[in-house]
Amino acid sequence: MSFRTGRGLAGDETTSGGEESLEPEDDPSLTAIVASTELDLRPTLGVILVVVGGLLGVAILVVFGLVVLVLAWLRAIWARRALRRVRIERRFEPDRVICGDTAHLVVTAWNRKLMPLPWIRMEEPLPWELRAEDDPVGAGWWVASRNLVNGWTLGPRERVTREIDLIAERRGVYRFSTLSLSAGDLLGEEVAQEDRHLPAMLVVRPRTLPMRRPEATRDRSGVLRARRSLIEDASRFAGVRPYTPGDPVRHLHRRATARLGVPVVKRFDPSHDRDVVIALDIQTSDEAWAGRHDDDLAETLCIIAASLARTFEAEGAACGLAVAAYTGSTQRLAFLAPSAAERQSGRVGDLLARISPYPSAPFEHLLGRLVRMVRPGTLVVIVSSRDPAAFLPLARRLVRSGFGVVHLAAGENGPAHAQRSRATGVTARSVRLDGDWRTARTVDVAS
Repeated sequence: MSFRTGRGLAGDETTSGGEESLEPEDDPSLTAIVASTELDLRPTLGVILVVVGGLLGVAILVVFGLVVLVLAWLRAIWARRALRRVRIERRFEPDRVICGDTAHLVVTAWNRKLMPLPWIRMEEPLPWELRAEDDPVGAGWWVASRNLVNGWTLGPRERVTREIDLIAERRGVYRFSTLSLSAGDLLGEEVAQEDRHLPAMLVVRPRTLPMRRPEATRDRSGVLRARRSLIEDASRFAGVRPYTPGDPVRHLHRRATARLGVPVVKRFDPSHDRDVVIALDIQTSDEAWAGRHDDDLAETLCIIAASLARTFEAEGAACGLAVAAYTGSTQRLAFLAPSAAERQSGRVGDLLARISPYPSAPFEHLLGRLVRMVRPGTLVVIVSSRDPAAFLPLARRLVRSGFGVVHLAAGENGPAHAQRSRATGVTARSVRLDGDWRTARTVDVAS
């Protein structure tokens, strides 16, 4: 069986690659369901024909009876040995892909005995989120009723490997476990069936998109400055910009304001030595505890979080992730500590692939725990699509405790929610995709 789950942390015991199936002779617990165990009258018919032909002296009946007995004997041999010493191997290459990319399922069938197999078939459920490309004619595999079916004809000690392209249409962790094997005899009849446990796992990360922000400029020394960032270093003055309601009063440039006659605030270059934690509010509905959620909006939030992680990694910041969602572990909160290690954004993507599209605990509970989970001075980037009224008191408490807080408001009401946060003194911006989450090309962050 195969299914999608969001469930399990980076330390999952489930294998992420392919494993070799155990053969019946290697594991006695694998018991074939042999078709010949059903009532088979052919041996009885053969004996009757031989006896009657002998008594009546009709040679053709004796010969026909012997043929029937030989066929019944061969069928019994195939039934007992067809699936013995047949090894099935299955793995994904690669075992981690981005939503919308193609994963290659590599399947190998190996007949390790001298007896040929006229036909052998492997069948297993295929999740609807993994779409097989158009079935090529004569490729030996096809999709029937959301089941992936592979068929082979194997000679003595023959080994056949094929590659099946599956398009990952939604993030998640897809675990494949049990498959059904069946084999036939020389006459094409099915003589043996068997279920084998063959674990394999595919991790589909959310898409990562470039953040649309002001272009880079060069300073007086000719050095190309980094693009505008959510992480600013107050010691690196970079100019001024018009005042926006909610900007800290301490950032007002008093002399420039007096000279221009309009309030302006200071701008700073990005800081590359600050820890960042993306606090993702996966709750998309006020009735989430009744089992209601917006799956598409949850996918949008995951894309924004993954894109932020990649941006912070490119800027040299130590980035982490915190989210109150189910991941398959006993913990109600999923947390990845900030790190500037290589491929940290990939680890963030792995965690985002595992989380459920509905919360495991209130987002306010997560913000309250962050004080004990990260060190003071860490920048907390809140990504949420809800009205911030419920968590703004906790966000302001984080600011008073020495943490930096930035609220990125997503969804249709993002601009209004960002304005509400700025009115309370919390830095906030609205953020959105430039299209549907499946086809968007950029993440737009408002000034």
